[in-house]
Amino acid sequence: MVTDYRIIVTGGRHRHRKEDGRKLLAVLETIKAQRSDPCRLVIVQGGCPTGVDAMARSIAREYKLPVETYTADWDKHGRAAGPIRNQIMADAGANLCLAFPDTDKSPGTWDMIRRACATGIETRIYPKVMS
Repeated sequence: MVTDYRIIVTGGRHRHRKEDGRKLLAVLETIKAQRSDPCRLVIVQGGCPTGVDAMARSIAREYKLPVETYTADWDKHGRAAGPIRNQIMADAGANLCLAFPDTDKSPGTWDMIRRACATGIETRIYPKVMS
């Protein structure tokens, strides 16, 4: 029986470096190689049209991985929409959270990191290296 291995990918909307894509691919390949049971990798993300969310969708599409998108309802919830969406993503459960925050603030990414950690999801943070 194939089980789902759910990976939340979160990050800055202005962050879109090839290096981040390579890191995501390396993690996906490592997970597949280390698992003794067959698993289906599922990418879970917040639906931002730019940045890390867009990168994750692009990689998932290229490698034919399923994507679960949790969009924030900004019209209904205003500024609370992002944290509400992040909590729903954390509550849905995941095996791993990969976080790629922008160097500046990145409050939504850090909120997702806190919520993933609070629900017991293993979380790896990849800070943006200044060049």
